[in-house]
Amino acid sequence: MFTALLVVLMFFALVAEHFIGPFPGLGGQVLVMTVVFFYAAAALPLWGMLAMAFCAGLMCDCLTTIPVDGRVDVFFGWHILLYGGIGAVMNGLHPLFIRGRWQIHCVLTCVLTSLFVLIEFLIITFRREPFALVWPRDVWGRIAGSGLAAALIAPLVFFGLNWIGRRLGHFERARVAQSE
Repeated sequence: MFTALLVVLMFFALVAEHFIGPFPGLGGQVLVMTVVFFYAAAALPLWGMLAMAFCAGLMCDCLTTIPVDGRVDVFFGWHILLYGGIGAVMNGLHPLFIRGRWQIHCVLTCVLTSLFVLIEFLIITFRREPFALVWPRDVWGRIAGSGLAAALIAPLVFFGLNWIGRRLGHFERARVAQSE
């Protein structure tokens, strides 16, 4: 039940991202779906995190993989791999989350969101020609701004979803499964 709710919330968060402007000052995008995914990666067991990575990556790929002049910058399915890899880092701290130490995950959400945007820029840079890793200050501002925006909204998202998860009984089952 809770996993299905998180998938629905990720979808609506992805839609909401397009109505939220860039983060003031730095210009980074407010990646609400990524924050919800990181919450899911921390709160769910490995199989749940992998299912969330598939759903989040599929939604992103369907939205962003657009051929331009018969060529795409990234192949379809790479967001699934990216969400799975970065979500594995967050899921590695799953036992801490179950014990109630979700504040660590909020800080890690900031760092991993910036890493997520950095990897996206790296992949696009590798695919385009001429290859150069010299980016203007605006690109670095987008990377830092996205992480800063995630740091600001992560405590609200984590607190709200923890409240919903406790009401649905998700964490009681997780504590019982962890103790066995």
